[in-house]
Amino acid sequence: MVEIALRIGMFAHKWLTCRIQTPTFMKSYLLFVFAFILSASLYSQTNYKVTIGVFKRTVNAQRLFEKAKSQGYEAGQVINPANRLNYVFVLNTIEKRKAYALAVKLRVETEYKDAWVYEESFQNSVPIVKAEPIAEPVEEKKPDPIEEVKQIEPPVVTPPIDSSTTKKVEPEKPVVVEKPKPKGKPFQIRLLNTSDNSEVRSGEIHVQEAVKASQYQVFKTGEVIYLEPPKNKRGTYAIVTQVAGYSPASIVFNYQNPIGEKGSDGETIIELPVVRAKKGDYVDFNNVKFFKNTSLLLPSAQNELDGVVDLMKENMKYKIKIHGHVNGNQPRESFTRGPNSSFFGTNPSTDVTTKKMSAKDLSLKRAESVRDYLISQGIEANRLSVKGEGGKIPLYAEGGTLGQYNDRVEIEFVRSK
Repeated sequence: MVEIALRIGMFAHKWLTCRIQTPTFMKSYLLFVFAFILSASLYSQTNYKVTIGVFKRTVNAQRLFEKAKSQGYEAGQVINPANRLNYVFVLNTIEKRKAYALAVKLRVETEYKDAWVYEESFQNSVPIVKAEPIAEPVEEKKPDPIEEVKQIEPPVVTPPIDSSTTKKVEPEKPVVVEKPKPKGKPFQIRLLNTSDNSEVRSGEIHVQEAVKASQYQVFKTGEVIYLEPPKNKRGTYAIVTQVAGYSPASIVFNYQNPIGEKGSDGETIIELPVVRAKKGDYVDFNNVKFFKNTSLLLPSAQNELDGVVDLMKENMKYKIKIHGHVNGNQPRESFTRGPNSSFFGTNPSTDVTTKKMSAKDLSLKRAESVRDYLISQGIEANRLSVKGEGGKIPLYAEGGTLGQYNDRVEIEFVRSK
């Protein structure tokens, strides 16, 4: 955005300076260009909010906000216009690394185990910078030229037009094309974390004729969906959740007479509580993921790992054990990071291919990749240990729709005396 603004400014500068070069004009013009570039720069910035809860009801958000304030956090509360939900955050900054460092610290040291970073752009709040009006150049007043006196001819008289014989042209009416309304009735499925009643926005939901049905429709949590009447005689639908880090949950509701509040679009809001799958000193890093069947980290993993680095440097008493996991226990063809490879990407010239690697060995290589990155960032090796768990501790069924979430890293934090 800033680069585009600069190019526009340079083009305008060349065009205008070729025509008018008075000092007053140039001063006002340069101020205008500066204001334009400043506005474009602010527009492209991003705010990072360390979020501890998302709520449908404002009263619940207010309760968590007051609690965080009483704990000494610089808490804030905002409504996201895109989904009309209340976000409660404890830090609002333009420094990405600072935000992720606090999110990791909250997840490790406090009750806010679901803290995450919400990225918000300035698109809806661009500051308006007013520039001084551009002064028009002062031109010398020249004497009026002497006009030649000509004989005035009498005007030509046009007969009046009879309006009764004139056909009026009616303006064309705009053609409004209405979007076809989806078939069925609207619903919205919201998942609520049982620990603090906040809304869970990750994962997916399966809508099916019965809890054990083999066919189902897949939707995102929190979105408005349209369902046609079920084909079974009971007239019911079953909802089954698939959310990483939470135990699967299900509910059955009556299609014609569902229980729930009405949303702004007339949809029925069905709320379903979900429970965290694991609690304690183990922290599951949702964004620390790998390329499939490799120990090579995805670029999106760096933010959370940098948060771990900052926490380890802040608190020298921490030691950690990194647990690597994979989906399934079968051997597989795998790629592992070479000695000169990037941590966050592939390098075919140095990466190592193994025709058959056991699940346990691959999970160990993944834990080692995380350990090596932390060491490269200045963390002492004697504070880090690794373990390959293979596929023996899955969160979900290996062949299910969320089997990919079994490929993960968990970090066990231990305070040394």
